[in-house]
Amino acid sequence: MIDPAEMAARKAKVVLAADDQPENIQLLESLIEGQGFTFFGVNGGAECISLAPRVNPRLILLDVQMPGMDGFEACRRLRGIYALRHTPVAFLTARKGVADVQAGVAAGGNDFIVKPFAPDKLIARVLHWTNRRVTAAA
Repeated sequence: MIDPAEMAARKAKVVLAADDQPENIQLLESLIEGQGFTFFGVNGGAECISLAPRVNPRLILLDVQMPGMDGFEACRRLRGIYALRHTPVAFLTARKGVADVQAGVAAGGNDFIVKPFAPDKLIARVLHWTNRRVTAAA
């Protein structure tokens, strides 16, 4: 049986990621769980919006280019959920133009991590966002 204190610590260390490429979700799962986090990976923005309020993540990673709902729209909708309004959102994407970064900030994102990324740099960003409290969306 899991100790209640351990359960609470695990709950506080949840990372949720949305990416339509299964290999990206697998890589993120390996890297993030290796740091002691509980990881949830979904394959689209709508699934992320549905799951996020139930798992109360400390960080949400969103790919920008996904079929159906892109990451920018998913972020805007996540910001509309009261319980998630201060949850850090980092875009994890191959798009790196100034207009893309501006669109991410306008959507309510807190960070923009460009693919391909160095695993140690991704972990540094995950640790940065999960070890602080965000009091307002970017």
